[in-house]
Amino acid sequence: MKVIYSLMLYILKGFGVDLMQQVSNEHGFQIIIQSDGAEDASKFWQDQCWYLYDEIYRTLPEGSIEPLTHGGDEEAKFDIIVLFSTLVVSGISGKIFTSIVIGAIKNWLDFRPTADIEVKCPDGNIIKITKLPLSRLPKFFDEHPELPICEALSRFANSIE
Repeated sequence: MKVIYSLMLYILKGFGVDLMQQVSNEHGFQIIIQSDGAEDASKFWQDQCWYLYDEIYRTLPEGSIEPLTHGGDEEAKFDIIVLFSTLVVSGISGKIFTSIVIGAIKNWLDFRPTADIEVKCPDGNIIKITKLPLSRLPKFFDEHPELPICEALSRFANSIE
């Protein structure tokens, strides 16, 4: 089955792709990766985003992380579209989020300073991760272990404004 990385996101919307791929519970969310210096669906940018996905995927001890995918239908000119610039995450704890996911994001951003990373929650709320003081996140999550990740991120973002 062929995989095409270079289709633009507006083409996906034209095929009726729901960019908030199914997230199974309140602990699920999407990580959306963008850059001013690259087209979101270009092969170059998808390869860059794959590096972040791979680092998280290889070290994730619980839950799951998958790139956004859309299967083509019989009339479409493609089989599957995989977008590593949108990662669907579910079933991870706040501790894993701050140690593995945020740790990988910080490392990845060191080499891609023009990138912008957001978390999109199932309720549609979007939190810009790159605008937050990431070094303070672990302490906040340790103090609020009962909160789902999206709610904790939202409260954290609101507390620093």
